[in-house]
Amino acid sequence: MKETQIIYLLIFILFISCKKKTSQITDSEQNKIELDTTKLYRKINIAYTNENDTTEEYQGYVSKKKDTFWNEWRFYEKGILDSSKSKFYELNVEELKGDSILKGRISFFSPADSIAKEKVYSRSVTFLYLQKINDSMKFKEIKTDKNIIEFDYKDYGNLEFVGYISDIRFIKIDSLSTKGKILANRNYFAIDSELYTNNPFVDLLK
Repeated sequence: MKETQIIYLLIFILFISCKKKTSQITDSEQNKIELDTTKLYRKINIAYTNENDTTEEYQGYVSKKKDTFWNEWRFYEKGILDSSKSKFYELNVEELKGDSILKGRISFFSPADSIAKEKVYSRSVTFLYLQKINDSMKFKEIKTDKNIIEFDYKDYGNLEFVGYISDIRFIKIDSLSTKGKILANRNYFAIDSELYTNNPFVDLLK
């Protein structure tokens, strides 16, 4: 009986110890979330794997009002990216030795890329990014119809990057009931290099 009481006592102590440890982790995570209260949004990432070995990854923003705006998603079938279901971008900014102008490259993808080219009546891509010009901050604009954009970039503080992409395709509809009609396919991306941001284009992800 005495040995049983000792076992119960050890279990109770272990339970209290684990509970305290969990609380400390939660407090630490909360502090990280509230670290920069001057920013409007915080980026979040969520991933989970289904029973059929399909993995889904989501990236979005959470506002101070706890609203969530989803920006990117990736679907993997047995570890292989399914681009027909995925929407994401890849940003790379390189600093060249001895040059104040950086070289940037951004590529972006969406399920609309799987649409046959002959069905796309027209396409308009607009890339905006915050840039320091003559001691003032302005959004620089690039127009294209491609998925890969190369650009010059002048760093305005610790390689922080803020931008936006609008990709609009006008698709021909060939069904008997809608023959001759055009459907607008829209994809928007908020572009950020930092965890916290005041990117004004996040609201367009609604």
